[in-house]
Amino acid sequence: MKKPILPQHFLFWLSALLAAAGALGLAFLPWETVGAPVLMILLAGGLALGLALLDSPAEERRFVVRLFFVALGVRLAAAALFYWSTGGNEEYIYKDASTYDRLAWTLARAWHNPAAGAAGVGPADFLLDDLYPRLLAGLYFLIGHATAAAVVINIVLGASSVYLAYRIAAMLFGPVTARWTGWLTAFYTGFWLWEMMTLKDALFLFLLLLFFLGLYRLWNFLSLPDKSTASIIRAVGWTAVLIVVFLTARELRNYIPIILAGTAALIPMVEILKSGRAWRWALVIGSAVLLLMVFWPVISRRGLAPVTLESQSTLFKITELPDTRTVGVFLNWIIAHPLGFLRYLALSMFSTALAPYAWLLPGTLPEVPRFESYMIAFPGMWLWYFLLPFSIFGIREAVRRSRGGVWPMLFYAAAVFLVVSVFIPREYRHRDMIMPIALMMAAEGLAFSRRWWVVGLLVWIPLIGFIAWKLNSAAPVLLALGAGVAAVVVWHIRVRRRREDQMMRLG
Repeated sequence: MKKPILPQHFLFWLSALLAAAGALGLAFLPWETVGAPVLMILLAGGLALGLALLDSPAEERRFVVRLFFVALGVRLAAAALFYWSTGGNEEYIYKDASTYDRLAWTLARAWHNPAAGAAGVGPADFLLDDLYPRLLAGLYFLIGHATAAAVVINIVLGASSVYLAYRIAAMLFGPVTARWTGWLTAFYTGFWLWEMMTLKDALFLFLLLLFFLGLYRLWNFLSLPDKSTASIIRAVGWTAVLIVVFLTARELRNYIPIILAGTAALIPMVEILKSGRAWRWALVIGSAVLLLMVFWPVISRRGLAPVTLESQSTLFKITELPDTRTVGVFLNWIIAHPLGFLRYLALSMFSTALAPYAWLLPGTLPEVPRFESYMIAFPGMWLWYFLLPFSIFGIREAVRRSRGGVWPMLFYAAAVFLVVSVFIPREYRHRDMIMPIALMMAAEGLAFSRRWWVVGLLVWIPLIGFIAWKLNSAAPVLLALGAGVAAVVVWHIRVRRRREDQMMRLG
């Protein structure tokens, strides 16, 4: 039997090495220009890797180290290339990132000099009390205005999220799907875009995946027939993590706590319904209806955000926008305009699922600029277009193989996607809150539904046709045909080699 690498004492040596490297960085590197990001990558990266190794079985640690360093490396390389290519030009930085950076530095200076108070920052003044600018301000308060250090922390959070997605997939589906999930999340460039800026998205995605990991760990503990003292302590710890993440998520995205509460409630519901007995279904559905009736007066008065859609967009011009002042008003509008709502929802879901429209390559159309920061996400979007049918097929396999355990994540993904599609269509930044789950389903589909790949043509052919129509060019069709021919040739070569190997073994 192969001896597992990275034993327990390795983690202590790793911590000592990182501490020494951090001390050298403090002593010899310019602090706010080079020292801060170097120190942060050593401390934050080392802490994240150490915790991932502690959380991993011994036989998986070699793969975990490789996955973490690849995810971290490609993100660091992408960030370095991005900032080098733009020359640090703020015009190429996502505007929200510049706002958070300015707010945080304003707060940090005010904390250093309380008598002066926080200076005004214009239209973004209302964000001064938000949690994320204050967290960023705490970092700047300690190390100065080292924006690169904040970017590095977000990159480490991104690499840590790759590990969390891998670990959740391993718990639910096993090692094959888990490894596919790890590599897909590591190379999905849509995540890189938000992780190389001072945005709250990297932190939120990390907390979200941590919530799911804690949820499943806690449920596994409750399912144990015998509970040891150590397992009880771990359960208490995960409960505390869930509470902290839930409260923090409320500050980062105000609609997420309701969805997370429904997600957590779904786990015991799934267990109750597993037997399939009619009285259990009646109990669950009846309880849900009763709760809705009791709380409906409060729910109906809850205010909703307006639909954020530019008046120049095609979607705005061809469909009527729903009235979303409150839940009750929104529901009444849907009842009064059922066909209009279905048309709006179909268009907005299509638009949100495919954004940011990777077929609009830089400079392909007169109105498309040569380079904008969001274009970093384009390679990941082409990957998503390819994986989309596998993600759909993977849902069936995931439900079957997890014995219903994946339903909480599917509920969360469906709810967030619906909210984003209705209120902020085409906002792929918010849609990325569900992309780890979508990639997990794609990994499950790739691993266990490959015999259905031909059905993918039902997605790929209309999509390629739509792209060709939008660009008014046959080039996408020709490229797709070339890629398809190459894939068929490679497939036949592999099949022939496999047959030859089998004949040689039999001979």
